[in-house]
Amino acid sequence: MSLRHVTACGIAATYTSHRQRQGKLAWRIYTCTRHRRLAGWSVPGNLRRVGPGDSAATCGTVHDHRPHALIIVSHLCGWMGGAGWPSDLPRASRDDWREHLRVTHDSLAHIRSEGAAITSRALELAAVDATAEIVALLANAETAAARRRPR
Repeated sequence: MSLRHVTACGIAATYTSHRQRQGKLAWRIYTCTRHRRLAGWSVPGNLRRVGPGDSAATCGTVHDHRPHALIIVSHLCGWMGGAGWPSDLPRASRDDWREHLRVTHDSLAHIRSEGAAITSRALELAAVDATAEIVALLANAETAAARRRPR
């Protein structure tokens, strides 16, 4: 499981939502009352109050259970504003997370975004198949970006 934080809110979570893929838990997010319908994370019908058996978490905590390749693509296409979702890319590269990473890096470098340094490091890690380290790098960068945004 990968842990990430997608808000700058430090309030204790009062709601949780999740998404399943092929009958398995893909991810679960914990949010406060204000952020309970967080764009891109709120799943209609799955939103419920945090119960006594749920883990204690702060608003914006995400437990991501997907394979590393899917988490990497999610980071690149989501908060990093990368090359688009798989359907937007040429057919040959839709399932290739390394291609997503390369295209996103080229795009961010072209506009001189701070994300270019992050994707440059991720490319170095990709060269040695260090997917867990890439997931951690991107999760840490997303958490830092969330903390810089106003609450």
